[in-house]
Amino acid sequence: MTLLIDASPLQSEHRLRGVGAYVRSLVGAIERLDVRPQYLASTQGDLPDLPPERVTRVYRPHRPAQVYWMYNEVALRAGLARVRPAVFLAPDFNGLVKNPFGLTVSVLHDLTHLKLARTEPPRGLSERLDVLRWQVYQAKLQRADRILAISESARNDAVTLLGIDPDRVHVVHHGVDHELFRDVRGTGPYADSPPYLVHLGGRNDNKNQARLLEAFAEVARTEPDLQLYFAGPWSAGDHAWLEREVTRLHLTGRVRHLGYVPHGDLPGLFGNAAAFVFPSLEEGFGLPVLEAMASGAAVITSDRSSLPEVAGDAALLVDPLDPGAIRDAVLAVLHGEGVADGLRARGVARAQGFTWAATARRTMSVLGLA
Repeated sequence: MTLLIDASPLQSEHRLRGVGAYVRSLVGAIERLDVRPQYLASTQGDLPDLPPERVTRVYRPHRPAQVYWMYNEVALRAGLARVRPAVFLAPDFNGLVKNPFGLTVSVLHDLTHLKLARTEPPRGLSERLDVLRWQVYQAKLQRADRILAISESARNDAVTLLGIDPDRVHVVHHGVDHELFRDVRGTGPYADSPPYLVHLGGRNDNKNQARLLEAFAEVARTEPDLQLYFAGPWSAGDHAWLEREVTRLHLTGRVRHLGYVPHGDLPGLFGNAAAFVFPSLEEGFGLPVLEAMASGAAVITSDRSSLPEVAGDAALLVDPLDPGAIRDAVLAVLHGEGVADGLRARGVARAQGFTWAATARRTMSVLGLA
C-alpha cells in the first residue's frame, strides 16, 4: 500500500523548530527500516535527504503566514489527488486534510493553544485568523481516522479536551539520535565558557522564559560567574523583549542569546552546561530534555504536562510558576553534594530507552503497515 508523508515541514519555518526536527528524524528512521514511502513537498525549498523520485511537489507559497494554512489545504489536496495514497501521514498541524483515497493519520504534537488560551478576545485580523486556524484544526482532528500522539499527556488532552475516542489515539514517543547526542563534555565551542545555564527553544508563552529570568536574577546575586544562555530561533521582537528584561532585572552582561545553534554543536552546549533548565508550562513531549540528558547534562524541568513522563527520575522537577522553585533547583545542582553527578548519570541512562528506530517501528504499526 502507498504511504504518503507530508514532508513540507522540512521546508517551512518549522524546519528549525520541533515539528521539523521530528519529521527529519522520523523520516530517516523509516527509510532505515527499508520502507519506501512517497513524500509530499512544496516546489519552494530543497529536500536533500529525500529521494527525488519519491517526492511529489505542489506549488505552495509560505507567506503571508496568517493564511498559510488555508492555501496549504489546496496544495495538499492537489498532491493527494496525484498520489492517491492508501495511507496519508500528516505530521504538521498546518497540513491535516482528509485523504479521500484511504486512511488519514494525524500526528498530535500538543494542544497548547487550548490549555494556555488567552481569556481576552482576539485583537486585530492576525489574532482572529489564528483563533480560526486552531478551530479548523480541532475539527479536522476529530475527523482523522487515527491520531498518533507523541506522549500520554497529549493523548489524555485529546480525550479530555476534545472528546476524541481514546481507541483512536495511539501514543508513539519521540526518539533520540544517539550518534549525535552523547556525552562530549570538555570538547566543542562551549567547553571553555564560564559556568552557564542553558535553555533551548523559541520564545513562546509556554516556554516560560520570563520566570526563568526572574529565577536567574536571584541566583546571580550569589553566583557572580554564572551565565544564562538562551538558544533557538527568536525574532527581532523576541530579542528586544530579552534586552528589556535583562535591563529591568539588572542582568546586563550575564545573559546571552546564542541564536540558532547547529545540531552538531548542541551536545557540547548541553553537556558543558552547569544545568539545562527547561521550565515549560506546557509541552507535547519536550525532546530537548532527552537530548540534553543524552549529552550528559544535569536537567531541571517542569512537574507538569508531558515533562515528568519524559524525564522520569532523571531530572529535578519544579513548579514552573514559581521562580523560587527554579532558583532552588539551580542552587541544588550547583552546590548539592552528588546532585549534578547523579542527574547526569540517570539522564544518560534514561535517554538510552528512547530511539528513533523504535519510534519508526511503532509508527508503522499504528499506520497498519508493520
